[in-house]
Amino acid sequence: MDKIKLLFVVQGFARAGAERYMYEIDSALDKKKYDVTILCLEIKSKFKQYYKDEHLKLGTKVVSMHSFLVTYTIFRRIKSKISKFLFNKKYVSNVDTKIFNNFLINYDLINWMGEYTYFHYLNDINNNKSLIFIMSGKFQNQQLYKDFDFDRHYNIVSCFNDNECSSEYSEFKSYTHSQIPLLLKIPFTEKKWVYKDSDTKKVAIFTRLSKYKPLDPFFYSFQLLLDKIPNCELHVFGNGDPEVEGMNRYLKNLGIEKKVFFRGHQENMIETIVNEHVDLSWFQGYNNDRPAGFAGLDVCTTGTPLLCWDFMDYPINSFNEVYPHYKSLTQFVNKSYEILTNGASAENLSLLQFNDVCLSRDIEKHIHLLENVFTHVLSLPK
Repeated sequence: MDKIKLLFVVQGFARAGAERYMYEIDSALDKKKYDVTILCLEIKSKFKQYYKDEHLKLGTKVVSMHSFLVTYTIFRRIKSKISKFLFNKKYVSNVDTKIFNNFLINYDLINWMGEYTYFHYLNDINNNKSLIFIMSGKFQNQQLYKDFDFDRHYNIVSCFNDNECSSEYSEFKSYTHSQIPLLLKIPFTEKKWVYKDSDTKKVAIFTRLSKYKPLDPFFYSFQLLLDKIPNCELHVFGNGDPEVEGMNRYLKNLGIEKKVFFRGHQENMIETIVNEHVDLSWFQGYNNDRPAGFAGLDVCTTGTPLLCWDFMDYPINSFNEVYPHYKSLTQFVNKSYEILTNGASAENLSLLQFNDVCLSRDIEKHIHLLENVFTHVLSLPK
């Protein structure tokens, strides 16, 4: 039997969320059944292409976007302006649309790893066999889908449930949605974290420093937490410049800059959590439901307690006991104080979260969810 030819399109190979998800999927897919190729859109990267070598070790083919680029001429510039004026669409000035569509025809399924990777000039055949993996949400950017043709039908994969989809995809007139949670390899069979009544309490945030991942609610909360626990520190791990992103301004205005430490990117986040003994982690959350990214799940695979600030404007779901979400500074700080000072409460939350990620997020147990979506899209008329 011939293998199913899968193409995955990624922005790059840096250690970021969508790129991480691509690697988790590639590691779990049955290579006896699937022939996997990855197309990288990024021509030059300012970050180390960590995942490229990791994919090659799996026997996955990697293709560059170089082959489909054309010279940006005056004619194409004029055509771009006309397209923008008449159709309010951004013209893809540096990609040969015909050659690119002909290349995509060779694959049974095309997987766009991130809504921002989707090529908006696909012919109908290639669009119908495409899966768009949504890696962001309107809570981060209200203009997230502005380049999509809302009259066209799309096959979408995301973490959003049915209630959330009605709001998230409200502009789309026709789409088929498959809900698949973020999945990952579980590194431990037993949780590593245990409560310690340490002299200095260490709260950690793991995130890229960016305006799309705001930290101001955490800075306000930390100032209030210091009133309760003066011997507390906030450690922020992740790429980015806190001065450029405007974060230092918050710290100075709140008078907490000496208690907040920007630690930069960590080559191995899980090792950092375990070796430094983080007492509590704060993370972005969504709709009283889940941590909004891999870093939050990684924290829970160690058993380190996690609390979420809910970045959905008006959460629909009821309170979540496993992944507590808050939009009240007072409640968020009170729960943080409880976890930092009450060993029984901390251990209980630690075990709840560790058991949940092992049960519901293990990619080796749940890769069939994605394979079922592949089967469904392959069965659709072309």
